[in-house]
Amino acid sequence: MTTPEPLFTVNAMQFFGREPADYQAMFGIGIPDLTGQRVLDCPAGPGSFVAHAAAQGVDVVGVDPLYDRPLMELLDRGRRDVRHTIDRMRLNRERLADLDLEAYERSKLRALDAFGRDFTRGVALGRYVAASLPHLPFPDRHFHRTLSAHLLFTYSDPAQGGILPGSPFTPMWHLQAAGELMRVTLEELRLYPTTTRWATPTRHPVAEQVARMFQEQGMNARFEASTFARGNHMNDHLNACLVVTR
Repeated sequence: MTTPEPLFTVNAMQFFGREPADYQAMFGIGIPDLTGQRVLDCPAGPGSFVAHAAAQGVDVVGVDPLYDRPLMELLDRGRRDVRHTIDRMRLNRERLADLDLEAYERSKLRALDAFGRDFTRGVALGRYVAASLPHLPFPDRHFHRTLSAHLLFTYSDPAQGGILPGSPFTPMWHLQAAGELMRVTLEELRLYPTTTRWATPTRHPVAEQVARMFQEQGMNARFEASTFARGNHMNDHLNACLVVTR
């Protein structure tokens, strides 16, 4: 069977983040909904969600394997990766006609700037932690809620529906990573996206495997509609986050 063609690919994992409005669109959750909860954002990248949530009193921790690097290195890497991703998307602009790439780029750079202003103080306060899946340095059920976007499923191999050729993130890695995210979560885990990045998207087959794994463990795993703009409205009814609750 011929492998479907991806919308676009990248040459490595990209270090760029998003703003709180993107989180609300992806997950259906705004910062006010998180009041009184301990929240994990993993991977958080150079996004501004952690900074804004902390400023509004949320007990939030962001995790990324690059957080052990100097701030200026992170900012330089973020700017380069934003440019690389936007350039790759522009090569396939006709397939991403529903996305304003200029506004998309500005949003990523705003998130990066807010991250940069918060990072040094945030590290000192313990809200930015250098770690990588599938091993997190937190106790069992430490966070009330965990949010995880644009790592699982996204960076799988294009043959599986992702954007990273030769990806090290196998189906087994996904099961281990999702299990680790749920291990540190007391109540609810939300994963986004859950569709392939093929020109004609489908539910990502590994997202379905992850959902079945949690269901077999007696948890509630369901796909909830998302309003996050992915640039290609084909099969938009599949645009959803995977919500897992104990």
